Amino acid sequence: MSPALVKLPYELVAFVVYNLDLFDICNLSRSCKHFQYLLHDGSIAKALLETKAPETLEARCARASKRYAAELRRLLKRREAISSVSPYLVAVVGYAHTWIYENGVLCYIRDRELRVLDLHRSAQSEMVVSIRGLLDEALVESRQRTRYIFQLLYCSHDIISCLYTHQTSRGRMNWIVVFNAKEHKIVTVRQLSTAYKIFVRNNDKFLYFGTHTEIGPQGYKNWILKAYDIKAEQWIEGSLVLTDFLGSDIGTTVCFEILGDHFYGLSNRLDPAVEEKDWTGYYTCFRFALDPTGFRNLEKVPRERLWRRQHTDGPIDERWSFIRLFKDETTSQLKVVEARKEWLSGQSSAKRTYYTKEISFDDETPGSKSGTDLCNFAQTDSQSEAGKVDQTLCRGPPSRNPHMVHIGDDASKSLMFTASKCPLRSYHSSCQTFIDLVDDPTSLDPEKQRVRIRGGSRRPWTPVELQQRKLSQKLATDPSQHTLHQKIDDIYKHEEVIFWPRDEDTLQSNPALSQLYQVLNPPTYSGNIDGVWDERSMLYATGSTAGSVKALVVISWDPALYLDGVVQYPDLQSFASVSPDAEARSSSHLGLAIPELYKRKRKPEDGHNEWGPDLWPNVTEHRDTSNELGTSASTTDAHDAKWRSFQRPNYQNYASGYHFAHVRL
Repeated sequence: MSPALVKLPYELVAFVVYNLDLFDICNLSRSCKHFQYLLHDGSIAKALLETKAPETLEARCARASKRYAAELRRLLKRREAISSVSPYLVAVVGYAHTWIYENGVLCYIRDRELRVLDLHRSAQSEMVVSIRGLLDEALVESRQRTRYIFQLLYCSHDIISCLYTHQTSRGRMNWIVVFNAKEHKIVTVRQLSTAYKIFVRNNDKFLYFGTHTEIGPQGYKNWILKAYDIKAEQWIEGSLVLTDFLGSDIGTTVCFEILGDHFYGLSNRLDPAVEEKDWTGYYTCFRFALDPTGFRNLEKVPRERLWRRQHTDGPIDERWSFIRLFKDETTSQLKVVEARKEWLSGQSSAKRTYYTKEISFDDETPGSKSGTDLCNFAQTDSQSEAGKVDQTLCRGPPSRNPHMVHIGDDASKSLMFTASKCPLRSYHSSCQTFIDLVDDPTSLDPEKQRVRIRGGSRRPWTPVELQQRKLSQKLATDPSQHTLHQKIDDIYKHEEVIFWPRDEDTLQSNPALSQLYQVLNPPTYSGNIDGVWDERSMLYATGSTAGSVKALVVISWDPALYLDGVVQYPDLQSFASVSPDAEARSSSHLGLAIPELYKRKRKPEDGHNEWGPDLWPNVTEHRDTSNELGTSASTTDAHDAKWRSFQRPNYQNYASGYHFAHVRL
């Protein structure tokens, strides 16, 4: 460490720090004891979170708890855990017929009970809802019904949305049932004419649901949206029909999200006639403000600013694709990330690539918000039939920003998996890391399920590394002649793919590692793996057949997640589990030491209790033999006795899991 830097006044050091990224600040704090205060000083931590990570959950928690330094260290640990593919916790948290999980809250159904567990806040109790009791209060038509279907749809801001269905002589009848579990209150119930591909999104003020049912003038099915004002306790008049918004698979071809004070929709599909004009693909993106006026303030990004790809780039294997809308953790800019497996430029092998694109509704071209343009995109019940979309498109494909393209691995560098053996795929833009959940059986028992995680990250070359590259290879003298791949390789160093946990040694027994694999692969629960992910964790279900009970396993990157009954992993060597080529990198990067228990339990004021949406269909068919509530002994009062109670969380009974602690910052 340069003595001159150590002797700088506090104010000048702060000025230097504010011009570094968080990764460099973390490394600077580790360089010597003198700079350890950078991650422990509250005023510096607050400034760093508000300027460099304002959209992170850690920043939101810090604003609520005022513990800025602790949340900054937590953020850095989370990002390091993701980039090194080294989770902090793995545990079995439940067994269920159906479930949803988003923003850290798990809702799952078993034995006619809906259980709600806030994992991100390390909940010490589970909210238990008697489905029969809930329906008896919410829906008269459901009473005395012994056969029905109850489907979880969405969960956010303590509000849970469900779909209730039963069969009558007139056919299938559907109702959407929305209730506030925390306040023990039925929010709304509405009968639906159809529930095909239904989805729900809400915050604490407004709720929106959509179905893919409206037939448009071109013969395609369109999405139709309806809105409910939670504060006013009434449905908003009218509906919104998206007449030029193709795509039907949420998470693959379309996505809908509430971000801030707007509802957003994005599609990567166009009318085939539009695409074939010049073989160019575009995104379609819209938004409207969350207010009681409904869908009047609809905005659309001009299509020419949402270039996606050229068809000449090569074919796509759609089984590997996913899209997600999010706000950048640093800039708060709206972005979309899309993963595609493509045969680029006529190559014989396919390669997965992760594309990120900024989406802006500002500085739109004149007339893009005009009534004519909006009607060409969508129509309300009171509007006339929409006309055709303007077919004016870009004449040439724009160049891609190398910072927005992350080229993944292919079969030339590591073992590749089929889509059925890679049921969950994720990409963390803030860490520039992709992580997959894979079924990787051993050669000794190829029929036995072995769930692992694999991931790869990239980072900018250091100045020393760049100088060495120039000396070791002849780079093109004219940067403008570089291909996209060359530009990316000139900026980023791609690390080796990491597998976690490491392979078991057939010659030397390791009971701890064997037990860890049993946590990831609960005995008698194998096959039919599906899951979801967010910025803090992954959660997947594994079970033999659809509709049967599945085991729910959580993998957490969050160092603050603490679950009673989950013990410290005893074997450090198995914890630092990476591929042989990446072992040295992972250990030195994290500075691993003997794991220590992260004992601090999160306080109720540490951030908002935000529950999240379902990304996968979850249906449970019930055959009730009585109208009893069926709840077990629990902590409750007279008011809760109808259909809500609180119980000890099931994960404490299982006590199946391990935690892994890195060195504290």
